[in-house]
Amino acid sequence: MALRTPRPTRRRALAATLALACLGAAACTAQVPDPTALSQAASATDGGGVRPDRPSGGATPVDPAPAAPGSAQPVRPTSTDLRPDPGMTAIQDAVRCTTRRPLGVARGAVPLAEVFPGSTTPALAAPDEVLPGPDAADPRRCPGELPPEPLCDEAVPWSGLDYDAFLTASGARRAVSGYLLTAPPQAGNEAPPESSPGTRVVTYQLLDLVAGDPGGVVVHLERALRACADARPSTVTGADALIGTTRSDHGAGSSQVVLLRRGTHVVWAQLDGSGWEKGQREHALRVLVARLL
Repeated sequence: MALRTPRPTRRRALAATLALACLGAAACTAQVPDPTALSQAASATDGGGVRPDRPSGGATPVDPAPAAPGSAQPVRPTSTDLRPDPGMTAIQDAVRCTTRRPLGVARGAVPLAEVFPGSTTPALAAPDEVLPGPDAADPRRCPGELPPEPLCDEAVPWSGLDYDAFLTASGARRAVSGYLLTAPPQAGNEAPPESSPGTRVVTYQLLDLVAGDPGGVVVHLERALRACADARPSTVTGADALIGTTRSDHGAGSSQVVLLRRGTHVVWAQLDGSGWEKGQREHALRVLVARLL
């Protein structure tokens, strides 16, 4: 009767396989694992079982090797790492206190030919229409306040404010500014036209005010003309007016300054230069009233 050779158990087969692998590799110095530990590891997968610490895809996760002493340690970002540096200065949007756009004749510009009829050398600056900007109602971004008293050493309208700040302080719904000039022909252009003999210059500003004038701009203008230009009441083509004189910016001894008002529309104008003849200023003021009020 033939003798039956006992079949090696799964435990012994695993141990023998690892032992042969170590003998065949000269660099292998690891000790053969305990057969009992191998049996427990194998039994975890017998019958299709899955170890709880092994992914279902079969790959065994490998923990990163510890860094050598003194080497840089990887840093994982945290929620605080993504916060902006409190020491950095935030970039703010540009402040928009006013909005400026060109003005055409159809929307109230003053034609130069009407103010200076028959002039052979006219010149003008294109008028602007100015409206309150998106930030105009925010006093922190668009400060502007009329002075309690007129500043007579400053330029007309004696507020000490630039044009945009004055518009903000006035609370006006709309403003129009214009500059018109005519001068005689110059021989050799020895002097700029605006200061040459015979030049006539008109600068004007129109404000369309809110009903009731909550900004008090009319009170400021009337007080300023009386105090700084010795203005006297008058009328121009039915519109209430104050007319006075102030210093000249264009080579004349003085200039005429006028405040015109009708309803919620207010205009102040300065008529400067040395070329005005009798009746020409009155004509220019009538044109301003017809076009702006």
